[in-house]
Amino acid sequence: MQTIYKSNFSIFIIVLITFLCCQLSFQHEVKAQGQDPSMASLSGEELFIENRCVRCHTIGRGKFVGPDLANVNNKYTEEEIIKWIENPQQIYQSSGKMPFNEGYPPMPPMNVPPAQAQAIKDYILSVDIPEGSSKTGSISGQVLNKTSEGPAPGVELTLTSYMGDRPTDEKTIKSDDQGNFSFDNLNWDRSYQIAINFKGAQYATDKMVFFPNEETKILNLPIFEPTVEEDDISVVESHMIVQAGDGVLSVADLTLFDNSGDKIYVGGKELNDGRKESLRFNTPKGAQSLNFIHGINPDDIVQTAYGFADTTSIMPGQKRVVYTYDLPLSSGSTKFDKTIDYPTSSFLLLISDLERTAEVKGLTGGESVQIQGESFLKWTATDLEPGQQIKVELKTPIAKIEYIKWGAILLLLLIVIVGVVYSLVSNNKTIANNQFEEDRVEDLKEKRIELLKEIASLDDSFEAGQIDEQKYRNIREMKKEEVKKVTRRL
Repeated sequence: MQTIYKSNFSIFIIVLITFLCCQLSFQHEVKAQGQDPSMASLSGEELFIENRCVRCHTIGRGKFVGPDLANVNNKYTEEEIIKWIENPQQIYQSSGKMPFNEGYPPMPPMNVPPAQAQAIKDYILSVDIPEGSSKTGSISGQVLNKTSEGPAPGVELTLTSYMGDRPTDEKTIKSDDQGNFSFDNLNWDRSYQIAINFKGAQYATDKMVFFPNEETKILNLPIFEPTVEEDDISVVESHMIVQAGDGVLSVADLTLFDNSGDKIYVGGKELNDGRKESLRFNTPKGAQSLNFIHGINPDDIVQTAYGFADTTSIMPGQKRVVYTYDLPLSSGSTKFDKTIDYPTSSFLLLISDLERTAEVKGLTGGESVQIQGESFLKWTATDLEPGQQIKVELKTPIAKIEYIKWGAILLLLLIVIVGVVYSLVSNNKTIANNQFEEDRVEDLKEKRIELLKEIASLDDSFEAGQIDEQKYRNIREMKKEEVKKVTRRL
């Protein structure tokens, strides 16, 4: 059974994943996005939006997650406003107070460059809120069926209002004969998300906020006819990165999926919990500590005999998934397999541990390459078919194995000699000493029982919320060590 949780992962692997994700997606995203203007060319208002200030603050429209910034110069100097924008942690540290404003959460680290902070400050202080401006806004648009290339009438839309991450209200309407919809009288001090359930497929927008001076948001919401056939699902590129650590192999898997059809794939195979398998992921036997980094919500996955399955519907277009896991690493030979689940145009395997020799079947290559200053062995393949297997074996050099073996033998001999000497000395103890030892054993047994009772009491206190988690774990670990010492003495 696999263990699934989010855990810390090698900093180098995270950096490498980020690097490869950029390489993996660059050629597929740059055409769609075009060349964005550089941050240096953005206005103060655009920087206010780009740096996510609008996610917490309004200017003259009332309190939001953070305070209203209208007339903020009446409370802070311009230098203090810039410091808030650049790095609010400096203010918290210098004041010894966090949060600084009662009733609001602390600001996260912003890391805004000085030039941008100056432009944002100038913009905040320049905003003029006209008299008689609208008190509420609206979100409207059209629901479009992209499979039939026409409007989608009678579709149910649910708008959820949020204060921060907390939902505060919900409203449901249906699109009209032309697929049009409108949510009106929306307060400025909220973020909003629209969700659609169409023929069993779920759709949801990102959370939206009203930008400064914006009163109406207009957007088209695409939906698709569903399908249970996975013929259009393939893999454009797949990267597998393997790094050896202390007793484990850390493996990162980066996959760019593509739904080339004009329908949303809702999954065909029903899983044990009744949900449908939309994407399947074969992981090697013994894989544990699954860590989902991008493209998968852990709440949407189901463990399977082959690994795990995602149950989120796959919209037309591309979807990038990144996850990691650990495999046990032996001192001699370590083997694992990677099974191809979908037609795969390109596959790349990188193995970082050059102290071991590596044999790979199903791929070509094996040459050494440098990535981000680290040496890797590299294998590749193209046009892989579902069911194909990639077999990897890592071997410790024979000389190293022999060194470990003879070192273990010498250590064993040393332990035997020490044991014999200790036995001879012990046999010379008097009967009085033996009686003393018997009395001491009883004392140790009582001590162990008391320690176990203390641990049980500590557990009860933690479950009742009477002690914080870190203090609980520190004390419990100390008590456990005492139990171990007493047990060894017994």
